[in-house]
Amino acid sequence: MSIYKRILVATDFSIINLLAAKRAALLARLDNSELILLHVIEHFPADSGGPLASVFQYNTEQNDALAREVLGKLDEFKRSIGHEETKTEFRISSRSARSEILRFAKEHEVDLIVVAPHGQGVIGSLGSTATGVLNNADCDVLAVREDSEDR
Repeated sequence: MSIYKRILVATDFSIINLLAAKRAALLARLDNSELILLHVIEHFPADSGGPLASVFQYNTEQNDALAREVLGKLDEFKRSIGHEETKTEFRISSRSARSEILRFAKEHEVDLIVVAPHGQGVIGSLGSTATGVLNNADCDVLAVREDSEDR
């Protein structure tokens, strides 16, 4: 019996995210779970009125180029974790990355979200996205520490 049927790793393609994805792939193999890599691009429509709205205005050609680039990175990331059957998804969303990750997890009945800490500043706290996911997810969340590979 599988503990987790569907594991989600939200990635920004960083080295610490690669470590988290490798840990998730190991869990997926051990538990015969589906593994999904998700990359979220925060997009602020021009009519949102925010200060960054005009900066993030994409045309169709740019969206297509962006989609090809992200899909290529996801495929490369998938090969790096050594789990070829991993599904890849990406979203361009007007929501925050945290909100989109949580929405995706709920819609796809994810049992476990694997996150990597980011805001490793002076106090070494979790980043805002990881913290938001940890505090608001309807499923289990595994936070993979940067030095966890040494254990």
